[in-house]
Amino acid sequence: MTTQAAQQPQGELGPEQLLQMSLSFTPSRVLSSALQLDVFSHIAAGKRTADDVASAAGANARAMRMLLDALAGLQLLVKKNEGYELTPASENFLVRSSPTYLGTMMENDQIWNSWTNLTEVVRTGKPVRLVEDQRVAEDFFPMLVRSLHIMNSEPARRLAEALGAGTSSNGLRVVDVACGSGVWGIAIAEADRSARVTAQDFPGVFNVTREFVKRHNLEDRFDYLPGDLKEVDFGEERYDLAILGNIVHSEGERSSRDLFKRLHKALAPGGRIAILEMVPNDERTGPPFALLFALNMLVNTEEGGTYTLAEYTDWLKTAGFSRVETADIGSHSPAIIGIKE
Repeated sequence: MTTQAAQQPQGELGPEQLLQMSLSFTPSRVLSSALQLDVFSHIAAGKRTADDVASAAGANARAMRMLLDALAGLQLLVKKNEGYELTPASENFLVRSSPTYLGTMMENDQIWNSWTNLTEVVRTGKPVRLVEDQRVAEDFFPMLVRSLHIMNSEPARRLAEALGAGTSSNGLRVVDVACGSGVWGIAIAEADRSARVTAQDFPGVFNVTREFVKRHNLEDRFDYLPGDLKEVDFGEERYDLAILGNIVHSEGERSSRDLFKRLHKALAPGGRIAILEMVPNDERTGPPFALLFALNMLVNTEEGGTYTLAEYTDWLKTAGFSRVETADIGSHSPAIIGIKE
């Protein structure tokens, strides 16, 4: 008898792969629940058995054992006899007291709840919420950017290197637009010891920005420009470098084109704009992350999405930038750099 697997053309998805895809949300939920129950922190504090972790978390012991076993299966814990231990990754990134804690963005279900409405959003074209709205942004982004700071620290260092920060005798004048934690501007300031950074964002985000700036001992070299990036006055020929770190995807084409024009005006001759984004190929057939993230913007913003290098090149040149280059920063997509002559 010919089996179904034998009939399936090599490289094509079959029933088993499709079923696995339909359940691919489960590791995400396991990790989020573990963080919301502070499982990793309890184990770090010496709670090793399912009963002890359940007691510390205020949870059911049988259910906790099943959750811990799943975490072990996902290689987020090591199970020894009836006890559980942290892996190096979970100790570094999932224990709340760790300086490299990544779990903040998973401690609540805001992102999850938006995605559960994807079907209706596709039917109507209307998002669940508008994260670009100031009221929503000042609630959502302080939580999100704490995790993103850890994720983007190394790409930010590589961006500073690619831009030659610190190689000139004159300090760069930098504006970090919608700066969040300030990770991109902080990397420039650390590479160029005479640089001065203007952090721009909604006022309610600046508490987090100031926290990270203080952590990096850069308080004396940061200024703050509060306001909506759609309306704030960036001035004229004031900066050598403008950074847009994962901003365009939430703004969309119309707002971004206007922002590029205003930043071109704000840059001195020879100034540069650096754009960090999820960039799909020109055919929009990959990579998957960039295409899936476009849907994340569909459910969370009015006009956001992800855009190709060809689109960015057109928008930047229309805004007045004479050259567009890319730089590999060891991330999912290259940095896009527009240069003003």
